[in-house]
Amino acid sequence: MPFAWITAILLGALVPAAISSAAVQMIVMLPVAFVFALGHALILGLPIALIYRAKRWQWPGLAVATGFLIGVIPIGIFTWPVRRSPGSTAWANGVLVSVDGIPTLVGWLDFLRFLGMFGALGASGALAFWLTLRWTGALDEPSSE
Repeated sequence: MPFAWITAILLGALVPAAISSAAVQMIVMLPVAFVFALGHALILGLPIALIYRAKRWQWPGLAVATGFLIGVIPIGIFTWPVRRSPGSTAWANGVLVSVDGIPTLVGWLDFLRFLGMFGALGASGALAFWLTLRWTGALDEPSSE
């Protein structure tokens, strides 16, 4: 059983790392992305997976939704766009995205798109993790609670 969990953690980190390095077409990014994804999987994902296991919550949708949040929350905290700065204005691709350090509607939409990309990476890792556990038989039948 521990082999299945170790494999699930490694694949749960490898899948989003591979997707992100393929998206930017830079294979040299794979090891760096893998380290970051593995950190997320071990520090955030594994404790939550163990809680879910104890409660017998084993639905794939729950795993994917949780993975999405694991991908979104840390990057959202570190890149929060509101920074009060009177007189500062930011433009991206010729579009005003921030006035006085406060995002415009376009700025907020761009931030949500950015978070969505990281959420999708987290969800893909969680799905790989869950599928690995399912295929190796490490999960019992989902509870009916």
